[in-house]
Amino acid sequence: MRQLYGTTKKLSGNHRKPERPVKSKEGKVITNIEEQRNRCVEHFKELLNRPAPLNPPDIEAAPTDLPIDVGPPTIEQTSIATRQIKSSTAAGSDNIPAEALKADVAVTARILHILFSKIWDEEQALTDWREGYLIKIPKKGDLRKCMNYRGISQYQEKSSNRCC
Repeated sequence: MRQLYGTTKKLSGNHRKPERPVKSKEGKVITNIEEQRNRCVEHFKELLNRPAPLNPPDIEAAPTDLPIDVGPPTIEQTSIATRQIKSSTAAGSDNIPAEALKADVAVTARILHILFSKIWDEEQALTDWREGYLIKIPKKGDLRKCMNYRGISQYQEKSSNRCC
C-alpha cells in the first residue's frame, strides 16, 4: 500500500496550494510570495519575542526539591529513545532514516551517547536542533491578516528524542 501511495504521489507531481495574499501592517495587500513570508516571519517574531514583564510574579520556592535526575542521559535512556522513534518517516536534514538508527540500537546508543555527553558538558545544542519549520495553521477570521494564523514549529523527529 505504501508503494502504491508513493508511486501515485510521484506520478501526480507536487501540488501545493498557492500562498494566499497577506496584508501588510498598513493594510496593503502583499502578492509577492517572498514578501508574504517575510511579513509572516515578522509577525511571529513580534508575537513570540516579547519583552519580560515589568512586574514578575512573586512565586515562593517549593519547601522540598523533588527527586529528579538532572544528570546527563545514560546509554540505556538513549537506547529506549532510539527504539521509540517511528519507522517509515522521512529522514531529517541529516538524511539518516529511522530504520538505519534502529537497525542496531546498541551501536546507535553508544554513538549518540558520546554526542549527547559532549553537548551536555558544553551546554551547546546543535544548530539543526534549534531550527525548525514554521507552519501556519489558519484560525477563524480574515486569512489575509497574519494574526489569524497559529504558528507551529516542526522540528526533526530524531532530534526531539535527544532529552531521553
